[in-house]
Amino acid sequence: MPIRAAKVHDAEALWELRNQAILAGCRGYYPAAVLSRWTDGAMPQGFAQMVAGEFYLLQQQQEIVACGMLDVTNHKVEALFVKPDTMGKGYGRQMLNHLEQQAFALNIRKLVLESSLNAVIFYQRCGWRPLGHARYHSPKGITLDCMRMEKRL
Repeated sequence: MPIRAAKVHDAEALWELRNQAILAGCRGYYPAAVLSRWTDGAMPQGFAQMVAGEFYLLQQQQEIVACGMLDVTNHKVEALFVKPDTMGKGYGRQMLNHLEQQAFALNIRKLVLESSLNAVIFYQRCGWRPLGHARYHSPKGITLDCMRMEKRL
């Protein structure tokens, strides 16, 4: 399936995909109250512009099934989310491969990310190496345990 750069008009759908993926994928790894707070509220201002500048998406028959962000400045993968009812079908791996290829084409030879606890094994299977535990401080005022990871391209 082709992956394309996201556009401003994709922002609402990507925000919804993010929230669905967090609620389904992170269940059992973080308390329900934390997940609720993490996904509560409207799409923040500035998200649409960020989507249009740094996000990619994968569609299956007009439905967005995965998205991801490449922060070129910081050599970082962010916001890799897969639609819950399509998890385990290879869409996350396809998106991650695309982001890695984009980075390589830009002469980036090492990427980093902060993985939610539920996704650590996924990233390891994709060749990423854990660097140690970290804490993600969400703009919503919550702090989440996560794993810092890297991959040499």
